[in-house]
Amino acid sequence: MDRVEKEKAWKAFWERQQSSTAGSVVSSGPDPITRAQFDAWADFSAHLKQGARVLDLGTGGGKLAKILLQARPDLSIVGIDLSSPLPAAPDGIELIGGISMENLPFPDSHFDAAVSQFGFEYGDTDLISDEILRVVKTGSSIGLMVHLGGGPILAHNLKRKEQILWVKVKKGLFDYVKEMLHDEDSDRQAAIGLAQNMAVDGAARFGKGSVAWELPEAVRRTLIMAQGGAHENLVATLDLISDQAEAELGRIASLADACAAADNREHLLVGFQRQGRLPIETVSVRLPGEPAFAELIIM
Repeated sequence: MDRVEKEKAWKAFWERQQSSTAGSVVSSGPDPITRAQFDAWADFSAHLKQGARVLDLGTGGGKLAKILLQARPDLSIVGIDLSSPLPAAPDGIELIGGISMENLPFPDSHFDAAVSQFGFEYGDTDLISDEILRVVKTGSSIGLMVHLGGGPILAHNLKRKEQILWVKVKKGLFDYVKEMLHDEDSDRQAAIGLAQNMAVDGAARFGKGSVAWELPEAVRRTLIMAQGGAHENLVATLDLISDQAEAELGRIASLADACAAADNREHLLVGFQRQGRLPIETVSVRLPGEPAFAELIIM
């Protein structure tokens, strides 16, 4: 795809993404990470045959499927993910939830290409490789965009992990606040003051807008808004905020594991190599002036 065509396709893709989130209170400009991914996949898709049937593994919300369809409207794309249910998909895309990458419910030689964006490295790559090679036709294109352990995405998330642990473990925000709110007659003003001081401290240490500011600020606002409300509802909301932070720690741990799997490139691709499929090209995916945050492995 030449530069002019790519620019037109990108503009149409972004406008469509914005229109699908028109009700959001957050207004944002074009996402540079998505743009870098779009460019890499647009070039990959240019080599697929007309009307190719493409399998997207670990599709999530179908982001990659939508990128491919914008770059190549003639493609027929099926996205699978273990999560279920998946969101509704536009014409030309079928999203199927509840499907493991290691056990695909498709017949042999069913697809003309297989792709994955930040999905392949999260599973059993040896088994997934066998399944990919089973369901694609001989000689079909395979594209795997994988994380990089030394890239900015993991670095950013490890900073968030440090800040979450600072709030939850070192400062003990949720334990202290719940202790101060042990019954309906507790003095909430003291808990509000504790959360406010921790938010100020978090902003000073890590920056305003950091998760070290965000979590205690969320607790402070919850305490203020809940004044006069039921005690059990307040405690449930605080537990929800704490659980969400804990879930993010789990997500970051999964990301770190996926980066380690992707960085061990020999083991990552051993299933393909065993059947004679070797990388043809590896494309670095990066923002201008920054280290690569991903690589697109093309086979």
